Parts: sequence; C-alpha cells; structure tokens
Amino acid sequence: MTTSIPHPSLRSQLPGRYYTDSDIYARELKTVWRHTWQWVGRVEELSAPGDYLTCILGEEPIFVVRGDEGALQAMHNVCPHRGARLLTEGRGNCGHKIQCPYHAWTYDTEGRLLAVLQPKWFPDLDRSTICLSRARVDTWGGFVFVNPDPEGESLAEYLAGYPAYLAGWGHPWEDLREVSRQSYEEPINWKFIVENYVEDYHFLVAHAKSLVPMFDAPAIRTMPTGRHIPILVPYSAQPPAEPSQRRHWEAGGLSYQGFIFPNMMVNTGPDGVSVWRVTPLGPERTRLETINYQTPAQHAARPYVRESWGQVMEEDFAVCRLLQQGVNSRAYQVAQLAEEHELGVAHFHKVLAEYY
Repeated sequence: MTTSIPHPSLRSQLPGRYYTDSDIYARELKTVWRHTWQWVGRVEELSAPGDYLTCILGEEPIFVVRGDEGALQAMHNVCPHRGARLLTEGRGNCGHKIQCPYHAWTYDTEGRLLAVLQPKWFPDLDRSTICLSRARVDTWGGFVFVNPDPEGESLAEYLAGYPAYLAGWGHPWEDLREVSRQSYEEPINWKFIVENYVEDYHFLVAHAKSLVPMFDAPAIRTMPTGRHIPILVPYSAQPPAEPSQRRHWEAGGLSYQGFIFPNMMVNTGPDGVSVWRVTPLGPERTRLETINYQTPAQHAARPYVRESWGQVMEEDFAVCRLLQQGVNSRAYQVAQLAEEHELGVAHFHKVLAEYY
C-alpha cells in the first residue's frame, strides 16, 4: 500500500460524526482492525511451548501460542464446533493441547483437531477437515505482531522502512525487557488519541512545563513512511532545570518517536523506551497502555525508577476530552493544519480515507 504525503494545508477529511457514530466505528473494526498488523506482545512472554497470550483485534478474538515445534502460531480464539472462546483472556500455558471449555473438543498447538467428546455421536465427522482458523504472526525487534487477515503483505512490507528509522536509537530492540506498565481508559475516540500524538503543535501550550524544557519543539520533524509516522525529536540544547526531567534528557541526542498504524506508539529515551498501545473500546471510549522497557545493560547502568508520567498523560487527555466535547457541534471543523507540525494528522487522515 502506497500513501503519498497530503498537502499540509488540506482541511480534515473526517467529519465530526466519524468520532461518535456507532456505524463508523463498526466499519473501522471491520476495515482497519481486521486487516492490519498490530502489536500484541513480546517474544519473551512466549518462551516455552504452550505459552500463550490472547488479544482482541477489533472484533476478532485471537491467541498466539508457542507451538510444540518452537514456532509462534496465531489463531482465532474460537472453537469451530459451536464458536465458544477457547483460551481465557490474558496469558498462560496450555501445555500441548487446547481444549474447548464448552464441549471439550481438543486441538494441538498447530490448531489441528485431536479429539472430540463422545465421538460416536458424530459418525460422519472427518477430523482431518476441522482445524482452528489461522491468523498471521511475525516479529520485529522482539515485538510480536498479529494480522487477523490470513492473506496480504508481510510484516516487513507493512512496516515500510520503520525498523530502519528506529535503528538510529542504537540499542538492541530484541534485548528489551518490561520494567513497568500503566493503563488508562478515557471517554475519547481512538482517532483523537492518535491525532494528538502525531502532532507537536500543542506542545508549547499543553506541555509548556513538562515536555518543552526537555525537547527542542520547533525542531521536531515528522517523516511519514507507508501508513506510519516517524517523529524525530531533538533534545533541548540546555538541560532542564527540574532534576526528574534531566533523567530523560540527553545532550545533543535524539528521541526516536512515532506511530505504527493502527495501534503502536514508540518513544525512545537515553536509558529505555516507552511503547504505547491504543485499543478502541467504543465510538467514544479508548484504552491506552504505556509499557516501559530497558535492555539489561541499561537496567544495570541506571535502573528504571517508577516515576509518574501522569502529568503529561493528563495534559494530553485533557485536550483530547475537549476535542470529544466539541465534535458534535455544527461548527466543528479543521480550518487548516500547520505545514510541518500537524503533518502527522493529515497523513493519518489520508491513510484512514483509503480504508474507509
């Protein structure tokens, strides 16, 4: 899929109802979230045969399991017999088989039907024709991605050069290990969360005290690639006065940030990386998870300190709530986008328009 960079002076392509309408939301679940590669976890969460994690991508319940032969397998978390959910939500280990909790139909970790309860009651059943529906799974940098659609472009094609951009950070992404996570639920459409993230025009107002002292906001550059939006953020020339902010500042350095469509946001720092996951919960409700990672070397040199980014998050959520409150007005519009510093919004709308 090729996307050209839209002219930055274009008005928004999304009418206000696209942030509240249940029919639009249902369409997004079927077009965007059912046919894209999405980050679901890390490979170290699936290290042993039978280790699994579950997720819901749009409306599609999916699980990823480490098979008996060592490869990751992704399958729809639905029993072909009557449609019951197979594995409970979260993470666990299913051993060498997956058994439906409804009628005890049993599958191996490759999705093949092994046994049925009371087989004599199914005299015409050919077990070789029954298997779990597959999704696609692949990894980059230790991150596990799943696409519910069994056909289409590979993960490498989908990422469209984004890994080469993130390689500039200079640390081994495969070595990252989780050190902290937080989760937020807000009465905001998921697209407003993304739009706020991919533009920096609001920094000078919303983040005047929290982020502006750490970064050279006017020098931030947005560089769309494929569906995605890398955002290169230089640190400020002078260290912040606040000691807690200096920890996240790097003299002469760059923070490699950006959005991987449709659900992943990456933010590198001098001693780790924060990765955010967006999950739509309804037309006007979204979950945002923020997960912090360090390599063992980073953790040994400067162990992660559980500091609250609540102020920054609340600054962002506050402005997004204002957008959600204003979107139903007959006066709602996007008059014009800043040439450089709202380019990410225009690109995001361009990508969405192709799915719609």
